[in-house]
Amino acid sequence: MEITTSTTDIVSIIIEVINQLCTNIFSSIESNIFPLIDELVFINKNIFNTGDKMSKILSTSPNHGVLLLANCLFTGFVLYYAIRLIIARLTLSEFESPSKFFMRAFLSGIAMNYSLSICTFFINTTNYISNFFCGLGQEIFGYEISFNSLVSILNKTSTTAFDLFSIDGILSSMLSISSLTLLISFAYRYILIEVLLIISPFAFLSLSTQSTENFFKSWFKSLFSLLFLQIIISIILLIPYALIRENSNSIFNQVLLVGSIMALLKSNQFVKEIIGGIGISSGFQSGLVGLKTLLSK
Repeated sequence: MEITTSTTDIVSIIIEVINQLCTNIFSSIESNIFPLIDELVFINKNIFNTGDKMSKILSTSPNHGVLLLANCLFTGFVLYYAIRLIIARLTLSEFESPSKFFMRAFLSGIAMNYSLSICTFFINTTNYISNFFCGLGQEIFGYEISFNSLVSILNKTSTTAFDLFSIDGILSSMLSISSLTLLISFAYRYILIEVLLIISPFAFLSLSTQSTENFFKSWFKSLFSLLFLQIIISIILLIPYALIRENSNSIFNQVLLVGSIMALLKSNQFVKEIIGGIGISSGFQSGLVGLKTLLSK
């Protein structure tokens, strides 16, 4: 009897230690990861303010950063067309008319030098639309619509202590693990958007000729899909708040949040099926496939 009691006490102590360790780990994740997810998902014009080095790369001056190289390539495009035109006249072969080319080159040159301003407009528009849905949810449900706020609400509704070996503990663990995957996925999306911003002058430059304009179409579709994803996420976030108001059961809320995170993880596939673009994934190989898709079109 004493041996059985002693064994039971040891098991209880081990379970208590495991639960305490998991509580500390998951509490750290909730307090640090979810605020980061909010910053990565809801992108605004602050994406341009990522340090002095990046500001030099994304300079709006035509004599600095990527715009300097883009303007040099623009000059090369014009010289290349002039040489091709002379050869076409000498050989009496058909070629794109000078008026059409220079009109396209003029417009693409202006768009190229204002590419970062145009991208800022796209980013601000997306941010305004996502803020509209978040503001609408806040007005209806009375809570700030964000990942950090949602987790705080669920923690308040939970009335039992954390137990890893219960349904509530398993769901909480799934939530924390899913949040790490979500963080990596949206960090990858954030980097992709910055890459697309860096090459934006070259995308607008590609409009100067018919042979290169497909690069702009692929670039625009990729940027649009990554930004549009922010709007879809703001809409998905409304669903857990609506259901939480109807049912405050802690297990139900945990299932709801895990399901919401899974929906967010799959949201890019939904956007990609509708409008195409680059897929985001926490997998390195999938990320390479996404970049190859952009460059191969």
